[in-house]
Amino acid sequence: MNNDRLEKILLYIFLTALLILWIAPFFIVILTALRTQNDLLTNGVFSIPENIIFDNILNAWNKGNMSTYYRNSIVLTLLKVPTGVIIASLVAFPLAKWKFKFKEPLFILFLIGLAVPIHVTLLPNTITLSKLNLLNTLPGLFFPYIAFGLPMQILILRGFFSTIPNAFLEAAYIDGASEFIVYRRIMLPLAKPAIAALVIMDFLATWNEFTMALIFIHSEQWKTVPLGLMGLQGQFSSNYPTVMAATLVAIIPVILIYMLLQRFFVTGLGGGIKG
Repeated sequence: MNNDRLEKILLYIFLTALLILWIAPFFIVILTALRTQNDLLTNGVFSIPENIIFDNILNAWNKGNMSTYYRNSIVLTLLKVPTGVIIASLVAFPLAKWKFKFKEPLFILFLIGLAVPIHVTLLPNTITLSKLNLLNTLPGLFFPYIAFGLPMQILILRGFFSTIPNAFLEAAYIDGASEFIVYRRIMLPLAKPAIAALVIMDFLATWNEFTMALIFIHSEQWKTVPLGLMGLQGQFSSNYPTVMAATLVAIIPVILIYMLLQRFFVTGLGGGIKG
């Protein structure tokens, strides 16, 4: 009994230390963003701000052009995330429930996409986008994002769809339901946990994507938030509060999305992996 209690105490200590390790950077960002440069240099990053100010956020938003970067990232993310999930679900449904020739080789073909590094495709994608006049545009990011996101989305949704009993589908077929009705009214509602998990993962990946945006986007008017943060570090390299204010603004949407959908996250991934 004493050994069990000691193990629990050690586990709690370890988890608490891990929690502090994870949230400490976030609090440093907040403490730095809400203070002046002089306050930071005088009292240090771990001290409580003498005066809480929001001027740094306004400077980052207006002078640092974060409003433009925010707009581009929001438009791109709001278009990419639902489009990717819809396409992945339309592909995953037949791969999980239909019987047709070459089903398994087709699924393996999608999985090969998980093994292809983004960096290997940068040059051919740049040439292709240039020929299509999509380089340095938001659509030039949208289509590669869709392509690279589909393999993982299909893997998770196919696994989750496979766990849904066939009896549900057979009952719907007996009632005269078409394949699309079965997909829309049975498969999608039952797959809400997996879809919510994918929305969180895809939102995070799209919002934070840096490599392709750096290569494909050159104009200031089409830069996304990660590119904007890199530019701010050069523009305000000596003004850490402004840089941290921009960072704080950048991570707020991700936190909000996770807080809204986190209750589905573990269930959705668990079902997808189990399948």
